Amino acid sequence: MSYSERTQVLLTPEQRARLETIAARQGISLGAVIRKAIEAYDLAPPRARAEALETLFSLEAPVDEWDAMKREIIEGASG
Repeated sequence: MSYSERTQVLLTPEQRARLETIAARQGISLGAVIRKAIEAYDLAPPRARAEALETLFSLEAPVDEWDAMKREIIEGASG
């Protein structure tokens, strides 16, 4: 891929360190991290809270206290 546009961005030292950590972990350049973040950024407006709740409620998923749900998850995973 050919890049032809240069953009300068000012970051805090903490933001720069976070980018460097991500780049080192993934074995890519800082520019590649930033380009990947731009590609992953969802430009669609966020769904309204009410719409998100309506979607969750429409799933009719079983709901219980966390301890009971955790126990079911563990039991299901063990066989």
